[in-house]
Amino acid sequence: MILGIWVLAGLPGIAGAAVTAPPRHIVSINLCTDALLLALVPRSRIAALSHLATDPRLSPVVALARGIPQVHGAAEEVLALDPDLVVAGRYTTRETVLLLRRLGIDVVELGLPTSMNDVRRQIREFAQWVGEPGRGERVVAALDARLSAAAPDPGTPRPLAAIYGPNGYTAGPRTLEGAVLRAAGYANLAGRAGIETWGWLPLEGLLRGRPQLLVFEETGHAPDLAHRVLAHPALVRVQRSIAVASVPGRLWSCAGPWVGEVVQRLARLRQEGPVQGRGR
Repeated sequence: MILGIWVLAGLPGIAGAAVTAPPRHIVSINLCTDALLLALVPRSRIAALSHLATDPRLSPVVALARGIPQVHGAAEEVLALDPDLVVAGRYTTRETVLLLRRLGIDVVELGLPTSMNDVRRQIREFAQWVGEPGRGERVVAALDARLSAAAPDPGTPRPLAAIYGPNGYTAGPRTLEGAVLRAAGYANLAGRAGIETWGWLPLEGLLRGRPQLLVFEETGHAPDLAHRVLAHPALVRVQRSIAVASVPGRLWSCAGPWVGEVVQRLARLRQEGPVQGRGR
């Protein structure tokens, strides 16, 4: 078993790393690694997925994940499965990851891609670690086909779009959500407001920016005070004269081939041209 912990995000030193034999008993303790595993590895080599893999609000691979054992991320659960590889997220289950590393378990961590090039690189690197480089290339090719079909013609003006969530939360250009907007042919209002990653865009700033597309994320959570801004009369009124898209959070919370579906959905709205209150 290889000692160590690696982060897959296109970082120096990762591209040249290789596993001597494909792992046969893989445990995932993160939703995003669940999804990539199921896209790249036969079920027979997956010992367990995280308990989020079958949550329809969060997971893009619910149907594929059914019937596979699940764990909640505790080190004891993982060790009981005697894995030859554990895949995790860089920012989740930190205590478990560190303990597994100390015990000599091979752990691969996924970073957070912020561009489509990052997404491609992460799929390829992850595929190398799980011993499926050929599948990785096929997944990237399928993603690229969707991105190519959605891409605007060179020189085409980019309509202005805004991602808007509870409390005015928005995503800037240096996020996966921002990369999706760009791939679909839009400019990002958050970037113009100086928000590069995640931040808060006041309702007044949204209205002054006059976006041509407003993107809401479907979370599936019950309404709360943070969601009240989404029902503000001014925001409801502006939706009658611009394009509005509602994106299931499960399709862009993790980097993978499924983000191509969101890109195509948003690109279709752009390709249809100016609208008056087009639906979701």
